[in-house]
Amino acid sequence: MIRSMTGFGRGELNTEIGHLAVEIKSVNSKTCSVIVRLPETLLSMESRIASYVRSRISRGQINVSVAIDRDGMPAGRKVVIDRELAREYCEQLAEVKEYLSLTEPVSLRAVTDLPGVINIEERRENPDAVWSAVSRVLTTAVNQLIEMREIEGSAILQDFSTRLKTMSQLTEQINTRSPEVVEKYRQRLQKRIADLLQDQVNIDESRIAVEVAIMAERCDITEEVVRLESHISQIEDSLKNSAEPVGRHLDFVLQEINREVNTIASKASDTQIAADCIWFKGETDKMREQVQNIE
Repeated sequence: MIRSMTGFGRGELNTEIGHLAVEIKSVNSKTCSVIVRLPETLLSMESRIASYVRSRISRGQINVSVAIDRDGMPAGRKVVIDRELAREYCEQLAEVKEYLSLTEPVSLRAVTDLPGVINIEERRENPDAVWSAVSRVLTTAVNQLIEMREIEGSAILQDFSTRLKTMSQLTEQINTRSPEVVEKYRQRLQKRIADLLQDQVNIDESRIAVEVAIMAERCDITEEVVRLESHISQIEDSLKNSAEPVGRHLDFVLQEINREVNTIASKASDTQIAADCIWFKGETDKMREQVQNIE
């Protein structure tokens, strides 16, 4: 199953740390690049999120956005009153009041304004519990993304199958046409010599045979055709059987196919084969464009 590199996934869930929503988008990239956007309270989860995404996706620029809504949940900060310290302050202030013969009472405001009595602390949550909540929502989003990439990959696979069939047919046509090129060259050579000599002398058939043999060796495309057939077969096997990402491999094989077709076009010296090669290159170029979107 091949996968596209473009897709979108979303997951959301009410968890013990609040309402979590995760959106994940992917676009084409030569490598796997993960960009994570998090609220301040979840910044510690960045590396774990990126690591999880890379374990599921091998190629593409992945953008992950996590949002948390704590409406109705305990706040991220809490007020802590040091009661023992407040009592100590009160006792000391009462002694000072008596010592100075003061009459005004010690107010609550006066005590709470003293250093250390009221403190604001960040609420600490168990990191494992936070990751458990985040990972559940993240998994849903990644699963949706992969499903979308696989659906698009199926469409690309169907397109590839059609183009590979055309390429196989063109390879067969070129291979069938190749011997005819040599025979037509022999016939043209005989006619040209006959026209020049105008039947005044006998044509040296052995000399013609030598020229034809040189021509046949120069325009022999047997090796190129065999390699083309092998490359097409490799692509078909990769598309059908590989469980691993195949984008880079397909791109390389298509480059090799393009190289072989160029060689055939330059060696064959035949208009029909040249036309088939142009068609072949068109199919190859279209596949190479599509390959850039395969994981």
